[in-house]
Amino acid sequence: MSSDELSGQRRKPVKVGVRQGGGPPPGYVWNVDVLDCAHQEAIAFLSEEQHAYLRELVKELARWPEPSNQPLIDVRRVADVFEIRDKGGLLGKINVRIFFCIDHDTRTIAVLSVINKKNDGPTPKVDKIRATSRRRRYLEQYSGES
Repeated sequence: MSSDELSGQRRKPVKVGVRQGGGPPPGYVWNVDVLDCAHQEAIAFLSEEQHAYLRELVKELARWPEPSNQPLIDVRRVADVFEIRDKGGLLGKINVRIFFCIDHDTRTIAVLSVINKKNDGPTPKVDKIRATSRRRRYLEQYSGES
């Protein structure tokens, strides 16, 4: 993600997923922002139906008081970010990782990156570095935190 993309000079860098209080009762507890680059990564390897399924997973996170500790979705800490891990079912053999960060001050979950993890073992280092870098830039741009 270039600095131009984050600053909004090329296209809207952040898409609004959901807003706190919106959605079906009782409403979402968290806002969700999706970096445009993460959205582009996802649609590059997911069908429309698979993409819709993953959007619903993220919306489910936004319903919980603490998205990093949620019993229905496999969420784990990776470096300075979190990842949603999902495979099988509607995804078939695709092993998806959705990297996100949590900004408690603005009550926002920011989706930073989406990958099709093809290796066995731990998440590749390059993917962790990319997500951590995007987290830092997102927080600098949108919350004033570094």
